[in-house]
Amino acid sequence: MANRIRSAIAVTALAMWMACDPGSHSGPALARCEEAGVQCQLPEGPLGVCERTTCATGATPPCFLCVPQH
Repeated sequence: MANRIRSAIAVTALAMWMACDPGSHSGPALARCEEAGVQCQLPEGPLGVCERTTCATGATPPCFLCVPQH
């Protein structure tokens, strides 16, 4: 049973690693979002991802917001 759990964890980790874009592991996280799908630094500390959002009054689209990844 323990071997099956370890195997499942290993397969899951491998699948997650393979699903990542090769460029997503390089470079520092952005402080300000300018493109969807790019890693960013949340004010609380952990990494987030840039997502499109509604622009504030007077802002020029497209607008992005750093949101938690999970």
